[in-house]
Parts: sequence; C-alpha cells; structure tokens
Amino acid sequence: MPERVALIGDIVESRRTGDRQALHDTIGAVLGRVNRAQPVVDPAVITLGDEFQGVYATLGDALTAAFHIRAALQPHDVRFGLGRGAIQVLDPARGIHDGPAYWAARDAIEEAAQLADKAALRTTRTVFRSEADSPAQVTAVNAALLTLDQVLGALSPVSWRILASRLEGLTQKDIAEREGITPSAVSQRVRGDGIGVAMEAMRMLGELP
Repeated sequence: MPERVALIGDIVESRRTGDRQALHDTIGAVLGRVNRAQPVVDPAVITLGDEFQGVYATLGDALTAAFHIRAALQPHDVRFGLGRGAIQVLDPARGIHDGPAYWAARDAIEEAAQLADKAALRTTRTVFRSEADSPAQVTAVNAALLTLDQVLGALSPVSWRILASRLEGLTQKDIAEREGITPSAVSQRVRGDGIGVAMEAMRMLGELP
C-alpha cells in the first residue's frame, strides 16, 4: 500500500444553500476542471451529499488542488482535510478506498471544523494530519495553512474572483476586462488585499513533497 495524500472536502454551511442541485452540479464541474488541470492519482469526485474526495502523490499536489477548488467554488466556501499515509483499494470497480491516509484526512477535516468554531480561528478551512511526517513538519504546514486561511478569509467577493482568475492563468488585463475595472485597480487589489501574498504562499506550499 503506497503512501499517498488523501483530500476530503465539503461545503461550509451547505444546508443553507437554496438550490442544492445547482450546487451539486457546480461542485462536479469544478472538480472535473481541477482534475484535468492538476496532477492527481485518483480524481476528486463527489462521494456523499456535498462531500468530495481525491488522492494525490504529494502534499503539494493535494494542496494545489484544494486551493483551486476553493477559489473556483466561491462564494461557496470549502473546508478541507488532508492526510498522508497508506491507501488500500477495497473495490476498484466502485472506487472505494480506505486506509490511514483517509483516516488522517477525516480527522483533519473534523479538526478544521472544530477550530473554526473558535472566534479567533473562525477563518480556519484547511488542516493536514500525518503520522508519516515528523510532528515538526506537520506543525509547520498547519501554521502556514492557518495563516493563509486568515488572508483568504478576509477577501471580498471581487478579490476572490481576481484570485480565482489569476489561478486560471488570466492576465491582469484580462481580469480587468472581465470585472469591468481598470488594470490598475486589479493591481491595487493584488497588492493591498493580500492576493499576491496568498498566491506566493500557495506556490510554495504546492512544492511540498
């Protein structure tokens, strides 16, 4: 059983969404786009309700997928749990997996929800757990994720759209035309709202083994 990184995600407060079918369809479409664009071992798919799961070769690949999924699904916010460990395929035909990576990811997403219940940590959306990595490494990754979540949690809807567009590879000129604002206004938001910092943090985290 090779060690992989399992990713579990779900929509925050999805029960408040009026059109559940539309949300389900949106999640499926976003997962499809990200699966095609990002390295993945087992493509992320909806497993139950608004929850989805995927498997990645590295933590960086899993985090990059999570960042793209979260940005693309705005204004619906997403919570993620990531876990590294062995993965066992129980039913190849139906894609049913199990193992320490999934157990760690499940614990992680539950921890993310618990942390977000605390006022000071309400922006927490992403947690990583692993017994395959040293405790110091896991702590360092989670410290970075906690800080990144704080930056992302402060973004306005316009800034979220700009971030999502930048992750798609659009230029500031393209984004300005899409948003109906000037390229200078886009640049000011990238600098002033922390979009540039968030993207650099995502890039660095995306290089983790």
